[in-house]
Amino acid sequence: MNYRVIIDMAKALPKLEKLNLDLGIFKEFSVLLDIEADNPDDACYLAYRIFCDKILEQNSKHEIKTMLKELKNDFRVVQLIEL
Repeated sequence: MNYRVIIDMAKALPKLEKLNLDLGIFKEFSVLLDIEADNPDDACYLAYRIFCDKILEQNSKHEIKTMLKELKNDFRVVQLIEL
């Protein structure tokens, strides 16, 4: 199934801006992703995984990995639409 995931990045962005990384689409306060997944939970997980992969491809130091675990609570899926 295809899902549109809408993510609120407002809490995460201030913590990410000081890292000087290319956040791509995740530099906005509201992010839209179209994701193919088996169920809504997988769609939410894949959205977070795409975000993490974007960061880790630029910097995979231990400090960054720890920060991403902490940001999991700040990465908020606010709407999920089945397409």
